[in-house]
Amino acid sequence: MEYQKHCQPRPGLNRVLPPGAMGLKYLELDLLDLGPGETHRETLDGKEAVLTILAGSGLVETGQFSRELGGRADVFSGRPEGAYLGEGAAWSIRAVTRLEAAIFRSPAAERLPAYPVAAAEVQPERRGQDLFVRQVSDLVGLSRPAGRLIVGETLSEPGHWSSYPPHKHDRDNLPEESFLEEVYYFRIAPADGFGFMRLYTEDGQLDQPILLKDRDLVSIPRGFHPVAVAPGYRVYYLWALAGPSRNMKLREDPSHARLGVRKA
Repeated sequence: MEYQKHCQPRPGLNRVLPPGAMGLKYLELDLLDLGPGETHRETLDGKEAVLTILAGSGLVETGQFSRELGGRADVFSGRPEGAYLGEGAAWSIRAVTRLEAAIFRSPAAERLPAYPVAAAEVQPERRGQDLFVRQVSDLVGLSRPAGRLIVGETLSEPGHWSSYPPHKHDRDNLPEESFLEEVYYFRIAPADGFGFMRLYTEDGQLDQPILLKDRDLVSIPRGFHPVAVAPGYRVYYLWALAGPSRNMKLREDPSHARLGVRKA
């Protein structure tokens, strides 16, 4: 199975992770690249979505709200803005400036109203310690309404690790662990940098080293999944989780759990 894909930027809507691809049942991803004045419109049929503005700004309109969102120059220079878009929503985004955005979708579990998320509502959190300190920002976290989707961002400084100590969420065994698929979409600065990821299971049936480059996507249908970035480069990844229920219970690899308390 392929777990990695490079997402070459192209104008318009790019369906980089279509339904059922890369071993996933609950997650899809589109990347949007619009010039000033260009518009994307759609109606969500049987799905919910979370829109994340990666760079630039756009006017988002739904039956529930109309608001200009975004404004950061790139993913390394500001808090995210975006929107939750519920099943059945007819919505559009018109680029005010050059706009890059990501749209995660999942099969709808219920019908919920759309709502915007402004940068002021997102509180970056410092997690980890030592060389696995990172900044995590929940865009649509468990404190916000959604049927399945949980979406946020992680930013790590040069030479640091994240998603560490390693954790997984591939088995429904509440209250210790819940089943959630996950997707990471990476940006690296400067763009010629690189990082590494290890995707592995405790029994060794899966042990996949992954060389990460700017604009790579990685699907995580199962297993532990720590990330490292090379010295001299920063790494950002947009992440989304979804599963049969919206419970987030993570299990650490017992071989490394002694290294410290991890919060994703």
